[in-house]
Amino acid sequence: MEPIRKLVLLGTGLIAGSFSLALKRAGLVEQVVGVGRSPENLQRGLELGVIDEASHDAASAVVDADFVLLGTPVGQMGRLMQAIAPNLAPGCIVSDAGSTKQDVCALFREHLAAHLAYCVPAHPIAGSELSGASAATYGLYEGRRVVLAPFAETDADAISRVQSL
Repeated sequence: MEPIRKLVLLGTGLIAGSFSLALKRAGLVEQVVGVGRSPENLQRGLELGVIDEASHDAASAVVDADFVLLGTPVGQMGRLMQAIAPNLAPGCIVSDAGSTKQDVCALFREHLAAHLAYCVPAHPIAGSELSGASAATYGLYEGRRVVLAPFAETDADAISRVQSL
């Protein structure tokens, strides 16, 4: 499988950080940019190797990305989708790790309608009571299911890519 050249994590906590670490361990990602509000959490993510670069600006971070993972609480996703929409490269896959799907899918349709062919809503059935970059672990997804909820419009290759990862 071809590695992700640039992965952008919108949120650098347990779920997104663990995704990053698993991809790094498997050699499936070249660069990981973490976006967050907390300078302390971003710094911890850098120290732990969860991310390679930190940013507070989602819109600029997604430029030239080929995969974006929304790893924030669902209540923050609409604002982030709206911010990144103008800067998504054609073919950039956008997925999420939100705990609900109906409202997240509605946000995808509202804010990323022009990019819907590359949006693959998802929900990993994994987690813990811990949070932040320090909680990220390589094995969080091992032996776990991830529910995918693609749209009818979603490109089959985008779905396959997310399934493989």
